[in-house]
Order: sequence, then structure tokens, then C-alpha cells
Amino acid sequence: MTIGGPPGRRFFALVVVAAFLNLSWSSVPFPYSEGAIFGFFVWIPLGLYWLVRLLMALAGGSEPPPARRSPRWLLAPLAFLSVWAAIHLDASFSARFALSQAGMERYAKEVLAGGERTGPGCAWAGLYRVCEPDVLEDEGVPRGVRFELVDWPFASTRCFVWMPEGRPEPGEHAYALRHLTGPWWGCRHWDGW
Repeated sequence: MTIGGPPGRRFFALVVVAAFLNLSWSSVPFPYSEGAIFGFFVWIPLGLYWLVRLLMALAGGSEPPPARRSPRWLLAPLAFLSVWAAIHLDASFSARFALSQAGMERYAKEVLAGGERTGPGCAWAGLYRVCEPDVLEDEGVPRGVRFELVDWPFASTRCFVWMPEGRPEPGEHAYALRHLTGPWWGCRHWDGW
């Protein structure tokens, strides 16, 4: 394939990996700031490479070769716009949370019933790897469960709180607290920028 043609398979493989990582890192209650940094250092070079190839294809002679009319030119911009829209509309988090909610609720009920009292253990609850379950009590009465999210390669700075009745105390549990739905709250610790 010539330099004036649409990008090839390796380029699109990089686009798919970048899209997957960006969507994964934004599928938590408070997206990781590292995702924006990653996006800056990955999407901009990919976009520049795509633009240089497009300009070279457009400048290549008077007779338009089939490579310039190829619909493959649209794949990279569409992938970028789709990832951008999914992140800004919170679709990646909404989808992952919806697919995980039943498993996390089952896990939270087991913890509340005494099956997984506080400890270092980790488990998969839906599509989230959760660790360090903590029973939240009010005057000795269990009210809910908080557990940390473990998303490689980040330290666990995001968490979920399941509280069937009432609202978690913001200062007690996290730096930021976000109501998700029903008894579910998302939280972020002070060191999770």
C-alpha cells in the first residue's frame, strides 16, 4: 500500500486499542484523569498520521486513484468521534455499571450478611474487580457496604457504596460522592485525581 492510500491494519489496530483503553478508563463513577493524558499523547499522533496520509492522497496527481475515494478514510474519524461521544455522554460507565449492577448487589448482600467481612480479599462483581469490602454501620447496625475498585494499572481510588436506606456520609467515605441509581453511590478518594 502506498503512503497516499488510507491507513492500513496496524493503524486501525492502534485505534481499536486506544478506543478500548479510553472507554475502559472512563467506565468508573469518576473517570480517571490519566485517560485524558493518554488521549492527548495517543489520539493526537494518530490523528496527525491520518491527516498526513489524507493530505498526501489528495495531493497525489490529477487523476484520483481509488485509494482517495475509499470509505476507509472515514473509519478513524468515526472511531474517534464515537469514543469522544461515549465518554462525554457517560455511556461507557452506564453500560458497564448496568451490566454489573446485579452482580455487585449480590456481592454487597453477601458482605452485609457476613460472608465477606472487611478484609483484603478481591472478587469479580459483574465487570468490576472489587476489593476490601467494608460494612458501613450506624451505632452497630449494618446500613450498607463500600468496596474499592481495582482497575489496572491504577491504584484503587474509586469505590462503590451500596446503601439500601439513607445516604452515605460524604466526608466519611470519599473525597467525592455521586448518586448513581437507587441504593448505589460512586465515590472517589482524595488522592484520585
